[in-house]
Amino acid sequence: MKTNVKESAERAVVLANEKLHETADAARAGLNVVKTKAGEGVETFPVAALIGGLAVGAVIGALLPRTKKEAEYLGPIGGQINERARAAAFAARDAGQAKLDELGLSTDAAGKQVGKLIEAVAEVAETAGSAAVEAIRPN
Repeated sequence: MKTNVKESAERAVVLANEKLHETADAARAGLNVVKTKAGEGVETFPVAALIGGLAVGAVIGALLPRTKKEAEYLGPIGGQINERARAAAFAARDAGQAKLDELGLSTDAAGKQVGKLIEAVAEVAETAGSAAVEAIRPN
């Protein structure tokens, strides 16, 4: 009886290991698809990708709380840093707008391109996730 239990446990470990490898392979394949699609989107819409990246970075930066050390070290010059960061953000926005104008694109068109890129990446991620779930389901 102990032998049967031990054999069953060993088989379960082997099956779990196989499923883990299948899931990892499916996740890797999905990630490769996401990277390819994202790369294609950036190549197709480089200005929109740049603007989207700047916007995401700004949102993340705004959401991060200040730490005590940050306030301690940067407190005296925090106003200057904020002012310079604001000036840099406005300069980036103005340069981006100038580039859009130069390319004959409107802000709305660029926003739509970013939206399409985000939708494509989300769709690919959903497909990869579904494939990973299917790979680990018992047969």
